[in-house]
Amino acid sequence: MRAIDHLVLSFDDLATARERLGTLGFTVAPDAAHPFGTGNACVFLADGVYLEPLAVVDAVAQSDALAAGNVFVARDAAFRAEHDLPGFSGLAFQSADALGDRDALAAQDVAEPATVDFSRTFRQGNGAEATLSFRLAFARLLPGFIASLFFCEARHSNAPDRSGLARHANGSKGLLRIVLVGTVDEETRRLLETIAGSTLTSDCSGGATLALANVVLEFLTPSLAQAHYGVAPVDDRPRLAGMVLAVADLDQARAALAPDGVTERDGRIVATLGSASTPFIAFEERPS
Repeated sequence: MRAIDHLVLSFDDLATARERLGTLGFTVAPDAAHPFGTGNACVFLADGVYLEPLAVVDAVAQSDALAAGNVFVARDAAFRAEHDLPGFSGLAFQSADALGDRDALAAQDVAEPATVDFSRTFRQGNGAEATLSFRLAFARLLPGFIASLFFCEARHSNAPDRSGLARHANGSKGLLRIVLVGTVDEETRRLLETIAGSTLTSDCSGGATLALANVVLEFLTPSLAQAHYGVAPVDDRPRLAGMVLAVADLDQARAALAPDGVTERDGRIVATLGSASTPFIAFEERPS
């Protein structure tokens, strides 16, 4: 059974990402640049999962990467061209061997042949810098699923100290669920189950879940998503709609959030990240 490494959340620019996430009580890491023109300003959680707000920071390098066939950049660019921002554009699964994972997907004819290897500088909370290296391997894009699914292998030997960056005014401790909204067809279900090493399980309400090693993927119909989170998807294609975080004290989370775009439903706080109802981040109380 696989674990989630991180979620990619594409923004118009990192300043917008930093401002919005800051108003929700998150500690946002310093901006970092990829060598292929994109950059991020991550939110790290104490459980090791992180949110990667992504933007184009060097248009020339991005254009060169697109011309060179960089899969990560190409998929981000396609998402930006086709969807409103911000939006969850990618879901990364942990990998100890991205090439092996790619080959396993290829054996079932669901792999993207090309991989992406890169290194970047990471500035820790104390100002010290470390070089991080990664290899990404991608599942084939499906027309019925709005997100890039890929494996992320960390290839640096020393893990950076993210402890200071993982403390948030809203009290977020870790990721509970990733919410997907829309109708999952048979091809999409098979791909998700292949990557996750788990089985999609339907429930009596019309929704479904896919258990992973560290979180649960929650699949909801549009009506269930509206009832649970106030989500109003634009169409029936399955998409990453939001993430649900655990907090020790909902009152602490409530006090740290700016009121704009924040509602409460069924004992949870739901905060939208843009002008639409998706994407969203929800907070649920899980006392220590």
